[in-house]
Amino acid sequence: MYPHFMFTGFSRFFFPLSGRVSLQSWDKMAEFLFSDIGLFWYLKELQKEEFWKFKELLKQELLKFELKPIPWPMLKKASREDLAKLLDKHYPGKQAWEVTLSLFLQINRCDLWTKAQEEIRNKLNPYKSHMKDKFRLIWEKETCLQVPDDFYTEATKNEYEELSAAYTAGQTGQHSLTMVLQGSQGIGKTTLLRKVMLEWAEGNLWREKFTFVFFLDGCDMNSITETSLVGLLSRDWPGSAEPIEDIFSQPEKVLFIIDGFEELKFDLDLNTNWCSDWKQRQPMQVILNSLLQKKLLPESSLLVALGMTGMKKIFYLLQHPKYIALPGLSEYNRKLYFSYFFREKNKASRAFSFVRDNVSLFVLCHYPLACWLVCMCLKWQLERGEDLGIASQTTTSLYVSFFTSVFKSGLGNCPPKQSRAQLKSLCTLAADGIWTDTFVFHSGDLRRNGISEPDAFMWVDLRLLQRNSDRFTFVHVCIQEFCAAMLYLFRRPQDNANPAIGSVAQLVKATVTQAPTYLLQTGIFLFGFSTEKIMNMLETSFGFPLSKEIKQEITECLQSLSQDDPNQVVVSFHELFNSLFETQDKEFITQVMDFFEDVNIYINNTDDLVVSAFCLKHSQNLQKLHLCIQNVFSDDCGAILNDTQKLCFWRDLCSVFTTSRNFQVLDLDNCTFDEASQTILCKALAQPICRLQKLVYNFASSLGNGLDFFKAVLHNPHLKYLNLHGTSLSPVEVRQLCEMLKHPMCNVEQLMLGKCNITVEACREITSVLVCNQRLTYCCLNSVACDYISQALLCNKSLSLLDLGSNFLEDDGVMSLCETLKHPTCNLQQLWLAGCYLTPVCCKDLSVVLSSNEKLKTLKLGDNKIQDSGVKQLCEALKHPNCKLENLGLEICQLTSACCKDLASALTVCKSLRGLNLDWNSLDHDGLVVLCEALSHPDCALQLLGLDKSAFDEETQLLLTAMEDRSPHLTILHQPWGKDEYMIKGVLL
Repeated sequence: MYPHFMFTGFSRFFFPLSGRVSLQSWDKMAEFLFSDIGLFWYLKELQKEEFWKFKELLKQELLKFELKPIPWPMLKKASREDLAKLLDKHYPGKQAWEVTLSLFLQINRCDLWTKAQEEIRNKLNPYKSHMKDKFRLIWEKETCLQVPDDFYTEATKNEYEELSAAYTAGQTGQHSLTMVLQGSQGIGKTTLLRKVMLEWAEGNLWREKFTFVFFLDGCDMNSITETSLVGLLSRDWPGSAEPIEDIFSQPEKVLFIIDGFEELKFDLDLNTNWCSDWKQRQPMQVILNSLLQKKLLPESSLLVALGMTGMKKIFYLLQHPKYIALPGLSEYNRKLYFSYFFREKNKASRAFSFVRDNVSLFVLCHYPLACWLVCMCLKWQLERGEDLGIASQTTTSLYVSFFTSVFKSGLGNCPPKQSRAQLKSLCTLAADGIWTDTFVFHSGDLRRNGISEPDAFMWVDLRLLQRNSDRFTFVHVCIQEFCAAMLYLFRRPQDNANPAIGSVAQLVKATVTQAPTYLLQTGIFLFGFSTEKIMNMLETSFGFPLSKEIKQEITECLQSLSQDDPNQVVVSFHELFNSLFETQDKEFITQVMDFFEDVNIYINNTDDLVVSAFCLKHSQNLQKLHLCIQNVFSDDCGAILNDTQKLCFWRDLCSVFTTSRNFQVLDLDNCTFDEASQTILCKALAQPICRLQKLVYNFASSLGNGLDFFKAVLHNPHLKYLNLHGTSLSPVEVRQLCEMLKHPMCNVEQLMLGKCNITVEACREITSVLVCNQRLTYCCLNSVACDYISQALLCNKSLSLLDLGSNFLEDDGVMSLCETLKHPTCNLQQLWLAGCYLTPVCCKDLSVVLSSNEKLKTLKLGDNKIQDSGVKQLCEALKHPNCKLENLGLEICQLTSACCKDLASALTVCKSLRGLNLDWNSLDHDGLVVLCEALSHPDCALQLLGLDKSAFDEETQLLLTAMEDRSPHLTILHQPWGKDEYMIKGVLL
């Protein structure tokens, strides 16, 4: 099983010619549009009666246009061909066409009028001609996997049909549309978009739908700081064309194709500013953000390519997108490609049989670039008469097989010193480009990195570089990434370092902290090079020693990262796991995994499952696992693995619950399991050696067999905290839950049932459990249960935390609770009321509680309409000497700067308040000035302030930073606060 991450943007999908004779005929006519031949083509379409009527009307039409008439005797006997010549002779250029088009309407041949208008637009569209030349050159010169037209046609038949029909207004019910080409990296999205652009420019696609199609690329946009939409499009606008602004008169005729979101250096989010004026200069991210959200030219259409990284970045910005999934090379297409590549039937058959018999290699050929690499290796081996063999345990080993075959063909007979220098120069060029986002090199770039002209042409002959005029590129970006990583094997301490190229430590850090795509792939190759097997393969082939320090440098860097403040450096475990998986070194993986006690991983496909299971089963020091797993166990996930294989890997992952020495917290968020995978999970949690203390199971699709789940909770003697927030519980499951809670073996002390859709009857059943279970901290989520909860608060002396978040309690429900909270025997310490539909009215009752109850330490009111008037009442209570509140959550409470004066007054008086969350409120600079004065006051005891500094302008950010510097005891955070700690981030619960 191979992760899909290595084959980024590979040439795969190509559009066939349409094959429709009528379109080809009209296209041919366009070549002779303003000639007698062009007129003849149209006149031939007229029936006999229509042609006669055309000639009769022509006499009158010429007078209307104030043109000298053609003698009637000549017109009367003229054939269609004769008439075309007469029109062209007497009225040259556009005059003949203006008359002809007018007459087509008068004889009710609107179809000919429409077609002619379209042909004229195309003929007079220098931009379209320019795009045809540009993308034809790209197609012919910058595609490493070149295949004949019949292969294009066969390989892309379904996708071509989908895209051809996608933007038909009658089919979609709307004029503008956003389409997303979705697929794993390396499946061919970039090449498909390039071919779409070429097909449109050649007149084979969307002829009557789009007059203009613009191609925007992420790499190009990175180089633009500020522009307008007109300025952006002008970069490809021919000087001979009409003013570019004219295209916006019909925005519904415009399509934007956008690619390369993985390469963007700037962020896009819903908070990014947007503009609607296509002439206004704005930062590049504002222009792109406005296009994606349909704020700019909303009537235009979009076609974007998104891999996994791109989906995470921008899918939520798109307006009602429709998706087309790219499937990769089918088994039939793989065989077809081998036949094309090897030409000779015997060689093709032998090569394909070899690959077909190697399951992992055959699966890898699902990715087109891998298919090309494999074919190149086998071609060289067949030419040298060698036995066929390719190392395919990892992606790195496949590339090493490819590269060593290149070396044998080009440098195998060179002295080691010479070949080492030539290889190092090539790898330096690659690394220089990767670190500086450079993928097109000129002769000066090659010389600067030590590549002579003969060497450059040698690399071109060996299919590592390709040349286009005076420009050089690597045959594919993955080859450049591989060579860039290999540079670190050639480095020596005495070498003069290239300042543009980062160290091993810098590359590792970039790799596991979500680096740009190209740097990320380079880092993954670096991990592959750290293994003894790969090192031996290269040294045996090259004939000279390589650096042995890489593994140690990687280990030291990862150990250092594991000790960094998680608020400053966030390790992406998805990238770390992919990098570790590339080594296949169990001892090394175990060593690295022991550095990390808290892991957060999202599993979205079977590749992710395989990689995550492989790494986690070698973890012995894990304490907390935050896991989201989706799209793996569903029937339609399209996985290469069968159900038995998927469950085997899932069982490996679940083994970490028992093998880790001090495993304490499992946080399952939005997970989707089937019955079989749920059973494996429950069995793992029920093991006596599982030392799990906290289980969070938020927004689960179901509990499967609920009885198995609650038995697992019951049989785990260490489990004291159970959170089922957002998981709908049926009456049967509530009954099973209650039976578990009443069982003498149950050790659960904290139970979170937020947003579980519990009925009134079920609430009463849970309430009865409180009488039996003296350990349970009780949280319920139904407004009708407030009276029952109030009774429980008085009866249960051990109750310390009450979570009623995300319920329709309203002010009346809170009023009922407050009556109990004011009672001296109530021992509640935390009250969570986030998202309970509260208004300023409830703040009067809560203020009385704060002024009288010294036991209440935490009050979470986030996501309610507390507003400034409610805060004013709460602040008065905070200043009361009996108030001992330590944490107050007021995020998303519709506050404005008008409340800052009241908050400032309270902060300088209240000695107990340690945490205050004001995130996601409309506070401006003036309000924060008032607040910062209070925060800097020596009597202010606040230690933690919830606020997103990046949401403010530069002046306000400087103000907040300066205030933090003056108050070292105070920390400002934005939404990182733990769900299970005594903090104030109530929205997450």
